[in-house]
Amino acid sequence: MNENMFKKLGFKCGLEIHQQLKTSTKLFCNCPTGYRNDAPDAEIIRHMRPTLSELGEYDGTALMEFKTKKRVIYQLYRNNMCTYEMDDTPPFTINKKALQIAIRLALMLNCAVIDELHVSRKQYLDGSIPTGFQRTAIVGVGGWVPYKDRKIMLSHICLEEDACREVSDNGHDIIFRTDRLSSPLVEVITQPVLETPREAREVNELIGRMLKASGLVRRGIGSVRQDVNVSITGGTRVEMKGISKTEYVERMTAIEALRQKYLLDIKDELQKRGYNKSSFTPVKKDVTDILNIRPSSLIASVTGSGNRFGAVKLPGFAGLLKREIQPRRTFADEFSGRVKVIACLDKMPNIAVNEIPLPVIDSDCWNKLAKELDTSDKDAIVLTWGPRNDIATAMNEIVIRAEEAFDGVPNDTRQHLSDFTTGFERVLPGPDRMYPDTDSPPVAIPACDISNYKRGLPKRSWEYESEWEKLGTPIDISHKVVVSPLLEMFDRLVKQDYINPVKLYSMLKRVYKVNKSVIDFNIDTVASILDRQKQGRLTLKTVEKLFVGSTPAELEPKFSKLISEKSELSDSDIRQAIAEAIKQAEQIDFANNDVKTNYIIGVVMRRFEEAVDGGRVRNLVIL
Repeated sequence: MNENMFKKLGFKCGLEIHQQLKTSTKLFCNCPTGYRNDAPDAEIIRHMRPTLSELGEYDGTALMEFKTKKRVIYQLYRNNMCTYEMDDTPPFTINKKALQIAIRLALMLNCAVIDELHVSRKQYLDGSIPTGFQRTAIVGVGGWVPYKDRKIMLSHICLEEDACREVSDNGHDIIFRTDRLSSPLVEVITQPVLETPREAREVNELIGRMLKASGLVRRGIGSVRQDVNVSITGGTRVEMKGISKTEYVERMTAIEALRQKYLLDIKDELQKRGYNKSSFTPVKKDVTDILNIRPSSLIASVTGSGNRFGAVKLPGFAGLLKREIQPRRTFADEFSGRVKVIACLDKMPNIAVNEIPLPVIDSDCWNKLAKELDTSDKDAIVLTWGPRNDIATAMNEIVIRAEEAFDGVPNDTRQHLSDFTTGFERVLPGPDRMYPDTDSPPVAIPACDISNYKRGLPKRSWEYESEWEKLGTPIDISHKVVVSPLLEMFDRLVKQDYINPVKLYSMLKRVYKVNKSVIDFNIDTVASILDRQKQGRLTLKTVEKLFVGSTPAELEPKFSKLISEKSELSDSDIRQAIAEAIKQAEQIDFANNDVKTNYIIGVVMRRFEEAVDGGRVRNLVIL
């Protein structure tokens, strides 16, 4: 991935990072937060319908979702939700703790905190929220994070409620679980100033580390998601939704930038061929009876179940649908994705194209279709199949996607697939989906409260990392420590210079793996133990064994007992043992003095049962 290549393409990227907050209750009710994987207590079914915005307009995404005719099934849990989540009760007062956390995070991200909170509704008709909208409020604006030699500016930070978890999506039925519904989260939105895929990943990681290091957010699977917006020169903003891991961001943004380039190439090719949107005359037709004359296995199975075939002629598109625009994905996959999502024809393959071989459809069938649709060698044919009503929707979507090819890159929200490519999820939402929430009163945020929050802010991740770098901590170690449960302990100990930072982190990580209670140890006691190790009175191996085998209450008594049982060794004791080891070594031939020294150190340490540090012994060895 050549960074200069992406800069030449005019790569532009902005991030939307969603992180759940560490609260015990939800944002607009008193139900507890938490995940459930047991059997639900009840289910309800709903159908979503679009509503007009404040200006009397329908949002394009809402209209698209309405075309899917989805039957939305919600799995309910008695102890994790109430009538608010089902839109049968107005919202309760906003969760004060969640608001306080959001304000503190906004300040940590150098934002100006607004003086009055206003809750808005953001319309979602995909079924992920039973009310059909998400309640959200801007908390801070105009922040920044430090990245290399510049500041990455933030647009704003929102406090909002989380959506349901999708369980399955088959045909016209989609099932959601309501356990995480309405859990508080913050959304951190950067300006579109990231110039390469690598910058997108690194800034995403930077903000993620800061949020985790704050101790104010939830950790674990499902607690964080990234939406990434990408465009290139001549393209348009495309949103990749719900990227679960930061390491995916670089590769996915690179693939999306190239996808847009290849779509722009197709636009240019159509123009060269003399075609444009105004003169584009596609043909849609039910062709079931034609194909039923000589049925293949596919045709027989489709018509035998009462389903239909529809074909669309795309004038001027010959050869374009087989062009690869993502790794292992062609332009035809763009049409297939629309048919899958909007027409709900999700059994793959759901389309066939005359220029891409599909064994179950022979050349005779294509010839019949070409004659029926009056096509030439300049045209492409797309065939699809399914229930009659869905086929009508599918053919319409094929035409819509073809018309968008004349503009280049459509405004899409895309879902990430397992191979880092993306597929169509929905039309990109516009401003018409936002409107004020008349059920939620404004919440004043006094300046005195903001001043109090500023005085008690946690240290930012990059501040920790800068301090540790001066103490010799490699940056890759700092990135790991700052988001680990060992943060507080490491920060205190590394500043005391008891032990090399890399060795310190490695030891603490090994201990934590088998003894999670290490994070609750009295740090003063831990410091005393490492001080003895630095003096050469204890070995690092002995210290690690002590940490692994102790509870927080046992650590100090065990340490005291260990010290009392191991008599203090003077330098003269060690020198005497070294002299005896040197005599023993005289009977052995060594390759060089370094090998001989290591042998002597080993003999001495075994004699004292590792009660003395190897570094101390080495300092006393004179050959």
